[in-house]
Amino acid sequence: MKIISILLFFITFAFSSSINFEDNLKEAKDEAIKKNRPLMIMYSTPTCPECNYMKKKVFKNEKVSSYVNKNFVSVVMDINENKKELPFKFIGIPSFFFVNARTMELLDKSIGGMRDKEFLTVLEKVKK
Repeated sequence: MKIISILLFFITFAFSSSINFEDNLKEAKDEAIKKNRPLMIMYSTPTCPECNYMKKKVFKNEKVSSYVNKNFVSVVMDINENKKELPFKFIGIPSFFFVNARTMELLDKSIGGMRDKEFLTVLEKVKK
């Protein structure tokens, strides 16, 4: 019985890797400053197919989620609910903004949905 419980525990967490998103921009900014990491801000909507693909597939990829959680502090902003709070202009979604949290200086940006390897390449370029 003990072995089954342990196996269930590991199976549950083996498939649950995901990016840790802060609840709002202020919390994300404060956390990024505290951890001395850049912000990754994603603009999205609940009805955006590419945004949902990124959230359901790409962000659950172990390499992607580990890399993001180790190197960035992340927040998703719904462009319809947060119109007045959006720090950057955009032309499409999903939009990703990589930002110095202390100065809110834009380090890099990327627009559009991507697959795992392509997104990792973008992330690695930002960290160089």
